[in-house]
Amino acid sequence: MARIALHYFPGDSSLHRWDARCKFFGLLMITATLVQTRISWFIFDSILLAGLFFVSRFPFKQLFHELRFWAIFLSILFLFQSLFTPGTRLHSLPWLPVSKEGLLLGGLTCWRLGLILGYALLFTAVTRPRELRDGLIWLFKPIPFLPGRRIGLMVSLTLRFFSRILDHSEEVRLAHRARMGDRNKNPFRKAKFLAFPILVRSILEVEEVTYALAARGYREDLPIHLSKIPLPHLIPLLFLLGFIAMIGWFQ
Repeated sequence: MARIALHYFPGDSSLHRWDARCKFFGLLMITATLVQTRISWFIFDSILLAGLFFVSRFPFKQLFHELRFWAIFLSILFLFQSLFTPGTRLHSLPWLPVSKEGLLLGGLTCWRLGLILGYALLFTAVTRPRELRDGLIWLFKPIPFLPGRRIGLMVSLTLRFFSRILDHSEEVRLAHRARMGDRNKNPFRKAKFLAFPILVRSILEVEEVTYALAARGYREDLPIHLSKIPLPHLIPLLFLLGFIAMIGWFQ
């Protein structure tokens, strides 16, 4: 089964067709709200994230299957925050070694990290790496002495390589299990046979991409022509800015 987490998911939804530069600015606005600690911001971001996932027509069943590791990680983080944060004990459950402040802090931390992960998954699912590269080039073009083309290429390649590492890890895990390697209970031996092939494949792929760029005559001094942002694509961005300003006004 192909992985879809942190991969571009082809589609024809309105979110896919939205200009990548508008999506990038919208993501910056949402990131600014995630810095806040008020629950009203988290509720707004959660409702918006659910609506955007629905608009993007993302396959939720496969996504939930792939995010089991993150669910375990967030559960462990919530447990540590609840146990080791000093504060007032629960009167209804005095035998439970947790505090009210720990439960609140752990819940808000896991909620924030879950939203960050969700928006990262959504952004990578509806934005092609090439569109992200062109958007960053357009963003850094007015700034002198800043290699916008290089920055855009590095960011797009970083996202691409990260998703490829996830693909390699899945392939190696399945091959390891097909050879009965999962019956070996030694964690160090399992890590050896899983990590080394992933590292080798990643290094070889980086080398192939380097040769491919050189063979295609990659140069940073070549001119690039970027289109202007269509006016209708700015309307959702203005609506988002208005909602954020309205919520901030009533805080």
